[in-house]
Amino acid sequence: MKKIALTLLASFVFSLSFAQVFNTEHGKSFTKESEKDIYKIVFPSAYGFMTLHHLDNVMMDNMKTMVLTRHDQSMQSIETKEFNLPKLGNRASDLQEVIEYDDRLIFLSQVMQKSEAKHQVNAQVFTQENMTVSENKVLSSLPFEKYSRSGYYQIAVSPDKSKIAILANMPYEKKSQEVVKIWVYDNQLKLLWEQTEKLQYDSEKAYQEDTFVNNSGDVILSKTTDAYKKTRKTELITFNGTTSTKNTFSQEGFIPLEMAQIDVNGKPMLTGFYWDGMNSVLKINAEEGDDTNGAFLYDLGENKLIGFHKWNDDLKNPNDYKSLKVVDAKVINNDIYLIGEKQLQKSEFRKTGNTMSTEMDYFYTNGPSLIVNFDLNGTLKGFSPLFNKAEFKNYDKEKGSLSALYLENGLRVFSNNNGNKISLHSFFTDRESTFNPPTVLPSPGSSSQIPFLLPSTVRTVYKYGIVYYITNYGDKYWLNKMTW
Repeated sequence: MKKIALTLLASFVFSLSFAQVFNTEHGKSFTKESEKDIYKIVFPSAYGFMTLHHLDNVMMDNMKTMVLTRHDQSMQSIETKEFNLPKLGNRASDLQEVIEYDDRLIFLSQVMQKSEAKHQVNAQVFTQENMTVSENKVLSSLPFEKYSRSGYYQIAVSPDKSKIAILANMPYEKKSQEVVKIWVYDNQLKLLWEQTEKLQYDSEKAYQEDTFVNNSGDVILSKTTDAYKKTRKTELITFNGTTSTKNTFSQEGFIPLEMAQIDVNGKPMLTGFYWDGMNSVLKINAEEGDDTNGAFLYDLGENKLIGFHKWNDDLKNPNDYKSLKVVDAKVINNDIYLIGEKQLQKSEFRKTGNTMSTEMDYFYTNGPSLIVNFDLNGTLKGFSPLFNKAEFKNYDKEKGSLSALYLENGLRVFSNNNGNKISLHSFFTDRESTFNPPTVLPSPGSSSQIPFLLPSTVRTVYKYGIVYYITNYGDKYWLNKMTW
């Protein structure tokens, strides 16, 4: 009997040691300066982190302020740095991208001003060590005469963050061919090359295309024509600073839609979602979403589609997976994890009683979502459904979507899909886990509540068992630290 008891105790202890427990503590609450404030966490480390917050790009032409605050490992604020995005004339730039390196943030913004006849992309570098911001550097500039013919910029960052590409669609010219100009910089903002190219497409006021840059510095333009017809076609144009090459991308039964670039053991690839072109014509802003039929993997080096897979019985209602955006794409050991989510947006004038306001309400749909698992050769290992549809209005959109991290040999998905409060789900691991969510007191004397997660704020500390994120309940927000 004693021997049996000891055996059971040993099994219990083994089970406890094998289980993974994720615990969270939170700091003191704070309120936003404006509901339009956007927060994110940068520079996560074992010694603390920084927060970056700023107003969503709104019609404030004279000033756009970035606020960076340093926090210690107990989530107490230490110091704050504010700076403004650069102006062109009296017009402030709009933030386009923030690229994070070991100790620097590169703020990329763009601005156009008719009185200056310029449309340009700017760069400012924040250095964490001494809390300084560099002078503005103009990375690209276009002349223009009318706002309706001012050209477009696309910004791309390589998977290893060593290259930054800016592709400009030059201003529309009637009865002419499309012209693009490209600049490629390293992450020290040194210009590596620039190239101007006339393409074999008619000049338009808008285009259906995506820009990527690989770790070697080649720029790939995914160019779609007849976007909303059954004759939709996509080609890939690669630029290297001197020449360009064009390859067919779409083919019968495969028309690529949303995608992301990944690096697979040194090979640049595209992964994402596709339409088979069979049943319906894609419709812009269709409420039910654009038809999507499966997921793919494309080898850019070989210009070869190495895997495309239709939805299968892994998904209960495959027709619900439409208008999927790539939320994340990870290469972990011998697996590729592609996370997609249906994302739709609509707006309408706000109603006040029986009258119509001039202000707008915005409505966001997130979900359903799924994980696609390929091996490195493009073979499908499975589709895993994630969460059902959730809807958000106006600035509650910050609670939408999800975030995924590879922690403790498993894919961990953070979201607000367990009773509409923060949750943590585990995939592709045999190790059991328990998530102990934070609880907060929204007001003195109130009962404890589990707050909502801001999924876009989730950040892990490399080689440490620490994750930072921000939560919300009512008008209060909390900084959080998860450990295991």
